Amino acid sequence: MADRSKRLGAYLIDTIPIGLLVFGVFYFFFGFDDTLSEYFNRGSEIQPRIKFLKQRNWIREISFLVWIIYCGFMEASEKQATFGKIVMGIKVVDEHGNRMSLEQSFGRNFSKILSYGVLALGFIWIFFDRQKQGWHDKISKTFVVNDHFTNHKNNF
Repeated sequence: MADRSKRLGAYLIDTIPIGLLVFGVFYFFFGFDDTLSEYFNRGSEIQPRIKFLKQRNWIREISFLVWIIYCGFMEASEKQATFGKIVMGIKVVDEHGNRMSLEQSFGRNFSKILSYGVLALGFIWIFFDRQKQGWHDKISKTFVVNDHFTNHKNNF
């Protein structure tokens, strides 16, 4: 199984650019620049705070959804990994050590909503699980392994 720190590194490599991209779209095209200005200049008033929190939540939720879709396609590809996982030398395999189908990959990635939705406990679970699986891995019967991983039957 892949080291937990590699999984965390891959997550950061993938999510930071996605978050910045979505932030940029909101900033340049949806008035988040004005929202930030109002928030910093009149942050003690309730309306600028509410507007800021609403847009911040939209940015976070859209970034999360983009990340899930991105992971769904990338982890079902021949590389079996997102760009972050490739950089960290890890990939996702099914319970038999094979590449996931597109359906299984999207099932795994959409189940990340459950892992995230309950105070992110499904992701934190990775740090305590013997097989280093998050809830989304357990649900979809997948594992994140080192990329040089070949003899899968003996390791499950």
